[in-house]
Amino acid sequence: MMPIDPVTLALTMVVATVFLATVVVLIWWIDRYDREPWPLLLAVFLWGLVAAPGLALAAGGLIAGIGAWFGSGLLTAVVVAPIIEELAKGLGILLVVVFSQHFDNPTDGLVYGTAVGLGFAVTENLLYGLWTGSMMGQAQAESFVLGRTLFTAGVHALASSTVGAGLGLGRTTGRRFGAVGWAFLGLVVAVALHGGWNLALLRMSSEAGWVFPTMILGPLYLVFVLSFVLMLWGEHRILVKQLSEEVALGVLPGWAGRVIPYYRRRVRADWWPSRQERIVISRLLTRLAFRKHALAARGDSANIEGLEIVRLRARIQTILGQPGTLGDNDESLDS
Repeated sequence: MMPIDPVTLALTMVVATVFLATVVVLIWWIDRYDREPWPLLLAVFLWGLVAAPGLALAAGGLIAGIGAWFGSGLLTAVVVAPIIEELAKGLGILLVVVFSQHFDNPTDGLVYGTAVGLGFAVTENLLYGLWTGSMMGQAQAESFVLGRTLFTAGVHALASSTVGAGLGLGRTTGRRFGAVGWAFLGLVVAVALHGGWNLALLRMSSEAGWVFPTMILGPLYLVFVLSFVLMLWGEHRILVKQLSEEVALGVLPGWAGRVIPYYRRRVRADWWPSRQERIVISRLLTRLAFRKHALAARGDSANIEGLEIVRLRARIQTILGQPGTLGDNDESLDS
């Protein structure tokens, strides 16, 4: 075995980390109608990078104990480890659901799930890279890190996105039983996906190379992309419906329903003179539409959303009636 060049191996892991972080930023950017605050997204990514692996490592004794009890390493790899890892990652998303006003729907869950999953994958790459670097040759270690970046990291993102989507669907129901049911279903699907991947790797022939993983994950990546597109289309329909109702009620001017639901129109400069105010108005109107949609879904249990709708309408009408009322550091969206 050739000696390991630590600089080359470190560079490989840095490139892999930059790639995964770039995917997170890309997913965040594509979520065009209601982008999550980037500090919050970064916090979720860091949860996956530090906290979730720490929790999983802390539970390592439990994992080993269960495997020894049942005398099955297969059970540990396919069932126990996926449950613990998905719970550790999902806890980061759950904290956003509980403590942030910015988590509204399944799209948000998909974005945060991708962030926490790829953050977790970065740390796994580091740990496995160090381990394989001491056990294998230079080329094998680099190939191992690259393979995990392209495939296993994707599994973490897909699984955590499923957990996030389940929490997002639960958020929109407004009913405790329904919220718990959706969250549990998301976790079950995530564990099944994660465990199925581990089982496939254990059963995969060494001659399969990258063909077998590609055949498994290719369709799953396609499902992820199609689900994201459908979620964005759903957000567009919510904006069209809810803002059209506000226009019909006389709360908003007619251009609001013609501009805000369409990304290309809302980024143009011809519907409002101030760029700063265009950004704030777009976000306020988007939040108003989503809060109205949540209110309709939750019914009488959504008193808080009803009060926020009143506050948002008043804020929007103040801005539209008195252009130039926003300061450079306006934080009305986060209050």
